[in-house]
Amino acid sequence: MIKEFKKWLFWLIALQRRNILGKCLVNISTSILSALDNKINDANFSGEYRFLESLDNSKINIVFDVGANVGIWSTKIKSLKSNIEIHAFEPVPQTFKLLEHQLSSFQSVKTNRIALSDKKGLISFNYYPMSSYLSSHFENTLGVNSLKIEVETITGDEYCRDNSIHEIDFLKIDTEGFESNVLKGFNQMLKENKIRIIQFEYGQMAIDSNFLLKDFFKFFEDRGYKVGKIFPKWIDFSPYTKEKENFVLSNYVAILVSDQGIFNLQKKNRL
Repeated sequence: MIKEFKKWLFWLIALQRRNILGKCLVNISTSILSALDNKINDANFSGEYRFLESLDNSKINIVFDVGANVGIWSTKIKSLKSNIEIHAFEPVPQTFKLLEHQLSSFQSVKTNRIALSDKKGLISFNYYPMSSYLSSHFENTLGVNSLKIEVETITGDEYCRDNSIHEIDFLKIDTEGFESNVLKGFNQMLKENKIRIIQFEYGQMAIDSNFLLKDFFKFFEDRGYKVGKIFPKWIDFSPYTKEKENFVLSNYVAILVSDQGIFNLQKKNRL
């Protein structure tokens, strides 16, 4: 009886799909689902900054900000942990100037006008002057008036070798779909468990990169990491399911399983 009623109800709702009522239902339900999936797009509310605040200050020394844009994230973590050393990467010349200016007052910050990738060379890049945070190797439908440029690339392993960096405590990647290329460039560091925490973004750009959430989970789990999605007051470390493959813009963290002591989170949020 209940199943039959459910079918009838779904049929009735489906009939409304093209009228005003249906469009209103779509907008309301989509907004609710986005909220439940933590599509907030503001680090002050999404839980990203809360996660930074929860980390044990004494254990974080070397931080990489890949896709630093104008330096807002680097500024935040530096204000929380003033003694850390930051390596920030932003390949777009115009944006890089703003990044340099933003971080110029901090000590132990190295800004790099280069992109991290899976190989050294040059790649095409889409620069969006009106919304620089959307700039990427991939075209973004949310951006307007893009400029095609070429940017220099280097692998993370090469950079670490050239700069005598033997371990990274926190690797943050926000590269609008280019995350998998960045990660593959850290192959040796990841293989040797020399990166303790990785924060990465997942959303619709995963379609362009053809590297889905399931691929992130497998990539990290094969290397001894546990993956969790950031929520306002907790991190969801539940296993991957196909239901999670929804392309809702979200931030995830990958934590080296053998290094759980890095956290100073509430007991209920521990791995």
